[in-house]
Amino acid sequence: MWIHLEHAMTTPSERTRNILQAGAFLMELRADPSLPKHVRTEADRLLRHYPTVGEVHTLALIEASTLGSNFLTSQFDTTWCESYRFGPHVA
Repeated sequence: MWIHLEHAMTTPSERTRNILQAGAFLMELRADPSLPKHVRTEADRLLRHYPTVGEVHTLALIEASTLGSNFLTSQFDTTWCESYRFGPHVA
């Protein structure tokens, strides 16, 4: 089965949004007392090594200036993480 590439490609904006939302989701998991302790501990461990908004922004700028490509975007939409209680992962 062939996939039409026009529909399968992820844009830099979609990729960046999903990275930032995954960080916000890890923060939600870490703080949810209804989840088992091992799940919260694992979310915390992953989040300690997960890129912050600032790091994603810096990576996007470096990529654009050195490689001339756009795997990520440095233009973030503030609404991307508004449905997460704690917002995006910033620290």
